[in-house]
Amino acid sequence: MKNANTSLNSLRITQPKDNNFITQLNKVYKVFFESPKTMKEDDAKCGVMRESICRYVKNLRSENRIYLIDKRICKVTKHIAAVYTTNPDLIPINKQTKLFK
Repeated sequence: MKNANTSLNSLRITQPKDNNFITQLNKVYKVFFESPKTMKEDDAKCGVMRESICRYVKNLRSENRIYLIDKRICKVTKHIAAVYTTNPDLIPINKQTKLFK
């Protein structure tokens, strides 16, 4: 399993590098690393607004550092939502990609 801090250090951040942005990005990254969550569940866990989490997820996706792994009912909103993780060990293996290996 990769360490969350070493993976985050290699990010090429495309937003301004102010302290608040980096601090919140670190919080969001670490919470998604612990276990797969929706953005609203991440908001409830780390205290960063979901609107900001959307921006951080966009940055992490452009760097291939966060993975969409499923859609399910969110425990907070009770609506269907995307579930993300930053931990590469938690990505489910797609059976179709194994067919041709």
